[in-house]
Amino acid sequence: MIYADTSFISSCYVRDVHTDSASVWLKKHQPRLPFLFLHWPEIAKAIAAHAANPEIIYNTLRAEVAAGVKFHVPEIEVNRVGQRAAGLLWNWFPQWKKLRSLDAMHVAAAVETGAKTFLSFDSKSYQRVLATTQKMTVWPPLTDEEKLWLEQSST
Repeated sequence: MIYADTSFISSCYVRDVHTDSASVWLKKHQPRLPFLFLHWPEIAKAIAAHAANPEIIYNTLRAEVAAGVKFHVPEIEVNRVGQRAAGLLWNWFPQWKKLRSLDAMHVAAAVETGAKTFLSFDSKSYQRVLATTQKMTVWPPLTDEEKLWLEQSST
């Protein structure tokens, strides 16, 4: 199972510096990605803020989620996601003060869906590092800075 956070999905719909690498990865692997309640508000904001034709792009995304070809909406227990995210924050926030609640929610959702791979371009937060602590492979691979954050947390 593969989980994509909103930064990855957004790069597939709104042209940015990561669009080409996201497209190549998707063509190679052709996954059907989970699309959850967490994605909707973030993707709406990203499209509204950065797309040339936001209404068209947003409606395209909505249709693709509804069609279930590129995405699927897994049944997950949202309270379990929330509780897992709280546990992740409880354990990691003291070391990583910039760890955001929504980032922990995405990692918790990925764990709850059984994801083994976590797709994210958000290398400025601790989300990708947190996914690594949960035994997921992160793509693109961790940056040197993220690896340092991970090493510092284990000492």
